Amino acid sequence: MFRKRFRLKPGFSNGPLPTRYVILITFIFFSSTSLVSLWIVNKSIEPVIMDIAKNEIKRVASEVINDSVDKNILKQLDKEEVVLYDKNGSGTIRFNPKYYSSIRADTIKDIQKKLGLNEENPFTKSQNTKDQFKSIVYYIPLGVVTGNALLANLGPKVPVKMSLVGDVDSTERLKVTDTGINSSYIELFINFTVNVKVVIPSLTAETQVKHEVKIGDYLYPGKVPNYYGNMPAPAIIQPGTEEKK
Repeated sequence: MFRKRFRLKPGFSNGPLPTRYVILITFIFFSSTSLVSLWIVNKSIEPVIMDIAKNEIKRVASEVINDSVDKNILKQLDKEEVVLYDKNGSGTIRFNPKYYSSIRADTIKDIQKKLGLNEENPFTKSQNTKDQFKSIVYYIPLGVVTGNALLANLGPKVPVKMSLVGDVDSTERLKVTDTGINSSYIELFINFTVNVKVVIPSLTAETQVKHEVKIGDYLYPGKVPNYYGNMPAPAIIQPGTEEKK
């Protein structure tokens, strides 16, 4: 009897793989390894980029605060109005709450306008305000992660965006330094606190910017008494009298 012969189908012989299969396998392997490598590199440089982005955002926010303080406080500040003195002898020196609240409100409103955005107005929306700082959208060259000055400006630009989180807070600080008998050197400071959200591709973080601005200083001279401390009172000779021998 004759036995039936089996023939292998084309394409499954023991010889080398066809070219199309080699190309397909190579493409899949190369794509997979490239994606894994990019993911590893991305995760390793994300913290570095975020740290750089936070530093740049703090610089921008400080510029905005300084500009707003110069516009709304320094150019309009009345030193005689912002500080109250107790002239009854207690020596108390404090901020004038009414005057301070007025300049504080104008300054905070201007800071929020220049930083531009809150949670209800996403950063991606366009801004038509002329006061909007262009440096709020910052592009960091990818080469800065190398730490090499020659490569710092190379590579694609990584966009850094910022949005304001909550309101701008401020507190006043009055520094009084004794400069002599009943005299004081007064320095006026305002501390601003801004909470911002820093956004880079695939990563978001919140940071707090604290900035202190000196808004004025001056010397407050007091009255000098006839004698000071426990020293004896000086002898006062009346005119027309002669020293007895």
